[in-house]
Amino acid sequence: MVMSLDGFATSPDGTHEWMFEWFGDDSGEWTRRALDAAGVHAMGRRSYEIMGPHWAASEGPIATSMNEKPKAVFSRTLDKAEWGPAEIFSGDLGAAIAELKARGDEGTVLVHGGPDLAKSLTRLGLVDEYQLTTVPIAIGAGRSPFAELGEHLKLDVVDVQRFKSGALGQILVPA
Repeated sequence: MVMSLDGFATSPDGTHEWMFEWFGDDSGEWTRRALDAAGVHAMGRRSYEIMGPHWAASEGPIATSMNEKPKAVFSRTLDKAEWGPAEIFSGDLGAAIAELKARGDEGTVLVHGGPDLAKSLTRLGLVDEYQLTTVPIAIGAGRSPFAELGEHLKLDVVDVQRFKSGALGQILVPA
């Protein structure tokens, strides 16, 4: 997930265009490593509907991973998934994640997208590792994947990488 310096993944209206100016070759390579390790790409409905048309019309190593690897879409409203291979999960989030992990699709369950799904996964204690890119911009308000936790979430920093753009890549695990 890409976040602003003040901890937001999207602006209050859900937009996130402010993050793209900090992408570069080095941060792209960092992202590609995570994509290569993924066995399944998991996302909520909104992310699926935004990412599908973009990646389906794109080429290159990121597009290949996004288009060819299985996708798990968490939605209570989506009836069918055109951008596949994809499976829709509409029931209990914890049970769905447990099922995906048990399948062992030769890699990690890599969650993409917005702060709402991330917030739900975090609250349920289902995140084994956070891969965050913090970009040097403060947007003042928005939606955070760490809002409304109920209690402090302590994390251990496993890796930090500074990119040429000034963004920071961080890998953190629950303490």
